[in-house]
Amino acid sequence: ETSGPWWLYRLGARPLFRYIEAFAPDVVVATEVGLAEMAIIHKREFGARYSLVGAQTFTFERPWAQPEVDLFISHPGEVAAQIRSMGVPHEKILECGVLVDPAFAPSTDRPALRAHLGLRNDLAVLLVNFGGSGKGKPREVVSELRKVRQPCQAVFIARRDEGLRKELVRLTAGMAHARVLTWVDNMHEWMAAADVLLSRAGGGVVAESLNCGLPMLVFDAPPGNERRFCQMIEQSWHTGYWVKRPGELASRIEHLLTHPEELRELRSNALQHGYPNATSIAADAVLNLGQVSRLSGS
Repeated sequence: ETSGPWWLYRLGARPLFRYIEAFAPDVVVATEVGLAEMAIIHKREFGARYSLVGAQTFTFERPWAQPEVDLFISHPGEVAAQIRSMGVPHEKILECGVLVDPAFAPSTDRPALRAHLGLRNDLAVLLVNFGGSGKGKPREVVSELRKVRQPCQAVFIARRDEGLRKELVRLTAGMAHARVLTWVDNMHEWMAAADVLLSRAGGGVVAESLNCGLPMLVFDAPPGNERRFCQMIEQSWHTGYWVKRPGELASRIEHLLTHPEELRELRSNALQHGYPNATSIAADAVLNLGQVSRLSGS
């Protein structure tokens, strides 16, 4: 089983193969299944000698499960079990968590952090992640937020989409305690300061929210991996809810803001499933793998 025709990968990856050969690495880390398959072809058919590491988010597809992959970096539990079910030996699986910037972690002083960001400490903070793959349906989301009766602060992240930023500014005109931001370099601070994240369920942002202990309300999930992530969030980890219908968002927010004990439970669950040390653990493993590659190649 492959994610695409290997003849096309062989043809299209020739410049990549030349670059890798010129760089002469001891280890190659693949973060996407198609790239992993290209590296597998490079090792299997062209005799490349580097060690290959697979680093996905919360799902691994069967094309990853090839003997040329020397190490799988995995989120513990369900995801690691999925890899083992593909026949991958357990000694090749490092259950350390998803690789994200270690800056994504809980704040040790949220009142001070909120003051630094210009946020009120007496009102809940809703962080709305737009931009990238999650820029759809701003009208519906803002409309739902306007229905929330409990006072709260809403911060919208439009990233580098100027059209989206302008639309959000227009849609939130007159809305109490609403802010629209473009690209921010301190997303980890906004996530650590927030009470709830409203977002699409991309693998990276899900891992970042877990590491920050930030409950999620996920929406607009297309079929495929994102829906599996939504099921993990709601059913496996109990760190948030999957809002399947447009009219549910306001009621979900209203419920959480009026049931702080449930919000605290979701936050605690998120922290239990977060792995802020994943990157350093994986880095040590990759360095060790690199040393083994050098010794075996000498």
